[in-house]
Amino acid sequence: MVSDTPTRPAPDLDALDLDTRQTAALTRRAMGWLVALLLLAAAAALALWLFLRSEEAREADRRRTADAEWLDQTLRFHFRRLETDLAALAQAHQNGGDDQAVAARHGPWWQSPGRIAFHGWVSAAAPGERSGWPAGLMAAAQTPEHAAALATMLDTTRGLQRPAYAGPFPTADGADAWLWLAVPHFEQGRFTGDAVAAVPLKRLLADVLPAWFLQDHAVALADESATAAPGDAQHFVAPIQLPGAQLRLQVALTDSTPPLAPRAFFGVALLCLLGMLLALLALWRDSARRQRAEARLQTQLALRTAMERSVTLGLRAWDTSGRLLHVNPAFARLVGWTPAELMAHGGPQPHAPPYWPAGQGDEFEQVQRAAQSPEALALQLQHRDGQRLDVLAHSAPLRLASGEVVGWVGSVLDVTERRRIERLAARQQEQLEASGRLVAMGEVASTLAHELNQPLGALSSFATGLLNRVREQRITPAEIVPVVERMERMADKAGRVIQRVNALARRQETVRLPLALAPWATRVAQAVPLPEGVQLELAMPEGGGPTVPADALLLENALHNLVLNAGEWAARSGRTPPTVRVGLVSGDGQAGLRVCDSGPGVPAGQRATVFDAFASHKPGGMGMGLAICRSIAEAHHGHIDLSDCPDLLGAQFTLWLPLTP
Repeated sequence: MVSDTPTRPAPDLDALDLDTRQTAALTRRAMGWLVALLLLAAAAALALWLFLRSEEAREADRRRTADAEWLDQTLRFHFRRLETDLAALAQAHQNGGDDQAVAARHGPWWQSPGRIAFHGWVSAAAPGERSGWPAGLMAAAQTPEHAAALATMLDTTRGLQRPAYAGPFPTADGADAWLWLAVPHFEQGRFTGDAVAAVPLKRLLADVLPAWFLQDHAVALADESATAAPGDAQHFVAPIQLPGAQLRLQVALTDSTPPLAPRAFFGVALLCLLGMLLALLALWRDSARRQRAEARLQTQLALRTAMERSVTLGLRAWDTSGRLLHVNPAFARLVGWTPAELMAHGGPQPHAPPYWPAGQGDEFEQVQRAAQSPEALALQLQHRDGQRLDVLAHSAPLRLASGEVVGWVGSVLDVTERRRIERLAARQQEQLEASGRLVAMGEVASTLAHELNQPLGALSSFATGLLNRVREQRITPAEIVPVVERMERMADKAGRVIQRVNALARRQETVRLPLALAPWATRVAQAVPLPEGVQLELAMPEGGGPTVPADALLLENALHNLVLNAGEWAARSGRTPPTVRVGLVSGDGQAGLRVCDSGPGVPAGQRATVFDAFASHKPGGMGMGLAICRSIAEAHHGHIDLSDCPDLLGAQFTLWLPLTP
């Protein structure tokens, strides 16, 4: 029975080699033009804004310059009038005329009350003589600074034969400042004196500056430290240059209306830029139409994107029915088949593809299962020559923009070599552990041989001596008992040595009891059989010394080894007398057993291995003595270090033990 329900055609996934470079190039070119035009528009707007600011700043600077020049010319003009008036007053004073009558005949300086705060006559006197100064001038010279400036003004008029200024000086109440002027008078080439006057500056500015100027400007006397702030177009300082003095006027613009012409030009330019933006909008719409045309290629590009996001090795693609659509060359090389041969086997066939081993189930089902697992799926593939390959499989569904699944994409990663290396590493690790166990057994055996050598040798000596005396019948039963008891103690000591070494080999915690180090170390050091001629020095503190928690038997073995080793090396140095010193030192919460000798010391090249097992540097040595000492120190949670003895010039070993458990 044939169904009449129409089936929607599957998406076309065969055009996998579609070349979209030309379309992409056109899109990139269009976007490049858009970006360039946008940058041009932004640059034009910025340039217009900078131009407007530059024009306004230039206009403000021109206006400030013009105002400053106008103020300078106006005030200097009035001061020249005042110089002329004072010269006329000086002439009248010399001729015996009336000063007020002369002043009345001259300009507005004398006709406006209060514009001249003081005027008078300073006759020619000896330089520096102030007794002839008028009272007002003497009052102004109360401070040394003002007196020096006024004297300089009068000296300038005498020496340069021209008017001179001084100041401005603040008044006593600080409400105003006076500017002093001196005009010299010469009679037949002889200096006769100066006509001086003081001008209140605030009154001068109020009378001299016209109303039309004060409508747009606020003018005041500036301080010496006053400066115009950078970028401040509304305030500036106008200097007025006068002979001997400099006026500084602080000018503030009260009318800051910007000029209209530059802003109008800027508005017109903005309208032009808006027109450009409209053109860019039209170009953008054209680019959007291009992008919609490229959207029709999304099915082909989606497959490529999904494959790129997958593993880059061994890529395959199927449709929803399990038909193989694509095989990349890497996967073909992996299994030893060509892509054409694999595609020929990729149809709906009852048998598995040639690279799929039997017993792994259906390949397409494994692909779908791998997509549902976040971890990689471990599988095997079969090479054309029959070799099995270990791979990790990943897969992902191929979805359209609507969310519909139209296929599957899978990737495989060849881990055959990695697995082989892992198996080889596991075998090598087993062999290494076996070798380590053999080395540990050897160390335990060597330690037992080294530690049992002393008690067993003593037992053998006692047994031989006892047997000889019994055979010769030179010993009584009463004398036999102490010897046998001592042999019993030596045998018990050997047994305890075996137990301690066994505990060390098994890394068991030692039983530590309080031990007074000074008497114990003295007893152990004196019992060590040193070579003939070697002297033993003891450097012990008075009393029992520090008490540490320790296993006395294990610690006795360590100290015995250190003293015996020091005695053997002290006898080889050639220094006389050969000496071994045993002492106690203290540190940061620790007590140290220090053994020094006068031997040749330990070379720098051997210090890194001197505590290693089986590393002996003397003939016939087993290389276990110092290794056992280090193990005993670590069993007591301490350590042992090696250095040079500063006075005996040999080696110095210090076994550090903690004072607290």
